[in-house]
Amino acid sequence: MQLRLIGAALLALALTGCANNWGFNSNVSPEGIKDYYKGDGVTLYSKDQLNEVNYVTLGSVEGEACQMKAVEAPPKEADARASIRRRAADMGANGLLLDRCIRFADMPGCLEQVLCSGQALKVAK
Repeated sequence: MQLRLIGAALLALALTGCANNWGFNSNVSPEGIKDYYKGDGVTLYSKDQLNEVNYVTLGSVEGEACQMKAVEAPPKEADARASIRRRAADMGANGLLLDRCIRFADMPGCLEQVLCSGQALKVAK
């Protein structure tokens, strides 16, 4: 019986150590998070899909992904598409007609780069 009480007391003591308020530190600022997800409101459209909606072209837009050092991973087209969507959102767009994405080697400042171009659109919902 006394052994059970000691065991229960040790268990209770151990669990109180888990009751601390643990914090979370991040190197991403709240503004950085907002900027990162800004392009989520921009829908990618094909030319065929635009035949079925009303829209206004806001202008040309580009996005890029860059590998600056040899130890970094090669740039991804998905990152360049995310970049162009954020830039379209900065223009007030809610749509994007993606023209093309091209991969370049040995660009100034980049060992390898993916560059996407398109048209920022304001689509009537």
